[in-house]
Amino acid sequence: MQLYNTFSDNELFNLIQTGDQAAFGALYRRHWQSMFNNAYKRLKNRDISQDVVQNIFTDIWERREAVVIENVPAYLHTAVRFQVIRQSVAAPDHSAMTDLFETDIVSAGRTDDTLIGNEVKELLRLWIDALPEKRREIFILHYFNGKSTEEIAGHLQISQKTVQNQLHTATTAIKSHFDKILLAEVISSFLGL
Repeated sequence: MQLYNTFSDNELFNLIQTGDQAAFGALYRRHWQSMFNNAYKRLKNRDISQDVVQNIFTDIWERREAVVIENVPAYLHTAVRFQVIRQSVAAPDHSAMTDLFETDIVSAGRTDDTLIGNEVKELLRLWIDALPEKRREIFILHYFNGKSTEEIAGHLQISQKTVQNQLHTATTAIKSHFDKILLAEVISSFLGL
């Protein structure tokens, strides 16, 4: 058991991929407290923060043969951010998500470059999931299924103007969020933060 304490995170993860439960336990003991603290700082709920950490480690164990992790601490803390965002989206008040959406994507740029694209996609998916049901359906039909506003109006049996208004509201909101993220990232890069 002591031997595992001398291994690097990547060495532990390589052993985990072979099904080594002791290596998994060592990685868990090494990182659970900082992950919990990170989640608790944002969620202010001990039980949910513990669930966040457990979900992440359960996912790692279940997908150990398929997951590729180059920077274990960056991966774990990025996973915490996404679990926190998921919890925020599930909450009745989505305002906490806005702050996380703007600040967490910026800090992700300083972790593992391969994660950034996936983070943006995941944040977009979470943002879409948080839309009101009808607006979400219109957004998906238009932007993901390539339907025109006229086709959507006919399909949903609503006016074309309603479709256009819903799309305008959704795209304005998402553009605002991503503009803030991009601006924060540019400033951060410029200042070398």
